[in-house]
Amino acid sequence: MAAGPAATRRAARYDVRAANPASGIMTPVTEPFRWQTAEGYQWIMHPPVDPYGEGYVRKADVEIRADGLTVRTTATLSAMYDKVDLAEYFAGLAADWRGWKGERQWEALEQEMQIDSWHDGRANVMVAVTVRRPERAYADDAWSARIVFTLESGEQLTALASDIRNLLAA
Repeated sequence: MAAGPAATRRAARYDVRAANPASGIMTPVTEPFRWQTAEGYQWIMHPPVDPYGEGYVRKADVEIRADGLTVRTTATLSAMYDKVDLAEYFAGLAADWRGWKGERQWEALEQEMQIDSWHDGRANVMVAVTVRRPERAYADDAWSARIVFTLESGEQLTALASDIRNLLAA
């Protein structure tokens, strides 16, 4: 499902701190990242969490919304084993805003989310977000959904890279 003209971002706040009632320790509380088109198509990524508390695996709930369809998954975002993390992926796209040949791809550790990006050679970058069934993403009964955003290759792409970096750093 293509997401129309150009994507716009909604305001986001990051690194708000609140006391954790269980421990009394100040912990980061962040709002989800949201990227949205004028038509209302959305990519939403919630702040990542460390489900095991060991510092190696971080997971984030991810949603895409379009034409009355809402699809959710939990993506494994850790940058392990020479994989580029999502913030680095978008920083690389923003650095090459003038264009590149071919398609660039990032995939979550367990394939629950995939990002494909390509430059039109003029002024736009297409960013396709695919989400798949959490856990068994390639099982016989697996599902997937995809949404494509068109972004201006300068300021919009830089803003997207900044928003992703801020979310993942929180």
